[in-house]
Amino acid sequence: MACTEETKKGDYGFFENFDYYNKKAEAADKTNKVEISLEPEAGKLVNDDYSLMNYWLNDKLRGTNSDLPMCVKNFYQKIKEINENYFKIVTLDNKLYNMKKNDLDNMRKLYDLYNIKEKVSASITEEMSTGKNASCLGNTKECYRKYKEAIISCRDDCLYFCSLIKEFKRKYKNDFSYYAKSTFSCKSEELFELPNYGVVLKEHEGVQVIRNGTLSVLLPVLGVFLMLKFSNKFTPFRQYILEKIKRKNILFDEGERENELFSYTYDDDSSIFNDGEYNISYYNVRNY
Repeated sequence: MACTEETKKGDYGFFENFDYYNKKAEAADKTNKVEISLEPEAGKLVNDDYSLMNYWLNDKLRGTNSDLPMCVKNFYQKIKEINENYFKIVTLDNKLYNMKKNDLDNMRKLYDLYNIKEKVSASITEEMSTGKNASCLGNTKECYRKYKEAIISCRDDCLYFCSLIKEFKRKYKNDFSYYAKSTFSCKSEELFELPNYGVVLKEHEGVQVIRNGTLSVLLPVLGVFLMLKFSNKFTPFRQYILEKIKRKNILFDEGERENELFSYTYDDDSSIFNDGEYNISYYNVRNY
């Protein structure tokens, strides 16, 4: 049975409190279960809890596949049958659904960005306390690269996702610019200033134009190079074909010359008997 995919903006809700939910997700990766804190009223979750659980299940079930091997809600029903006492949150049944692959990919990119942001924060704290290099510069470069990849994939109907990328850009600068002079390897505020949306797209389009232009020049050159490189390998075969054609032409020419000789011989004989000086003819005499 095909799984129906849905789109809900609430999927991104837990990013507002990423530090807290990232620890939950890391614990879930280690134990293969999501620990969710409940509101005072037993058996009830907040929307961000639903968002994290739904994302985590979609991410693990789909993996790198383009299609879900099992519907998320069906999967939850199966594990609920194993231990009904543990899975007793009734409202969760209506909160789990199959995310569209494009939305899941965008969420993964945003999740990676916030995860790298956590690494930058940890490296800044370590460098400030130890005065030694703790990979702050390497983490900022990785964040810059991931940020550009997220913007490049932010097209068409991804306006909400784009707004979240811009929000990440604002948080990244505000949270780290103050500590730039206090770190060992990230002493420039520019390291925490991510480029604008339009700048990244313009740079990407320029690279694509150069790449396409280079290919349009290299492909014909490569074709000529390969032709020259492998021409020697085809030389014996080409010579064999040419010899065959040449031999056929020779035989054909010899046949034509023989016909011409026969024609000339017949004409000469006729001229001897008909136009000769003595015009001698004879009869074959048979004895009876």
